[in-house]
Amino acid sequence: MRVAFASSNLKSVDAHFGLAESFIIYDVTADKIEQLGVTVCPPGEAGDEDKVESKLNLIKDCSVVYCTQIGGPAAARLVQKSIHPLKVPEGRPIQEELERLQILLATNPPPWLAKKMKKEQKEASAQ
Repeated sequence: MRVAFASSNLKSVDAHFGLAESFIIYDVTADKIEQLGVTVCPPGEAGDEDKVESKLNLIKDCSVVYCTQIGGPAAARLVQKSIHPLKVPEGRPIQEELERLQILLATNPPPWLAKKMKKEQKEASAQ
């Protein structure tokens, strides 16, 4: 499962989704955590629509995005693209969130996460 974190320091979740300058991307399974890279948002994005759309394009392969805040319209657009936004307290260490997610994947994921996992497994077996 690909996961994005809105972060400027690459160590903690410290950014509002719409104001994030970068996202750090991980692939997370019950058995491993692999950092895939960092995406940097283009400077000088024009309007709000352009800003949200450009961020959506950066994280389009992710199932979950962690941020400190997100507006209702942006959250709705993420959900339409099958990306689940999660708000966490500012400064929350990314490593801790990765470990929590890994435990959820291995034990008792909430229904929305179990549904995403099934969908990803189907897509992977179809390839």
